[in-house]
Amino acid sequence: MPTISQRLHMKNISIVIVAFIAVFLIAINNWGEPPGRYYSCRDIDFLPDVPPQVRVECRKMIKEKMDEERQKNLNNTGYIT
Repeated sequence: MPTISQRLHMKNISIVIVAFIAVFLIAINNWGEPPGRYYSCRDIDFLPDVPPQVRVECRKMIKEKMDEERQKNLNNTGYIT
């Protein structure tokens, strides 16, 4: 049976491990995109505070994506190659 000092030592080690894991998760969560404003093009027409430049760029991106899909469907003959 472990003594009280051994239990306290294990408790301290476990607290340190949990603290390191928490700091690691916080750092991973904050890592990523640079700070700024990001918009989703999916609901761009419904949001009133979206700048006009963003609307234009989103519409261009959506049009390009639709054109790619159309081209892909035109090239598809229905046969598995």
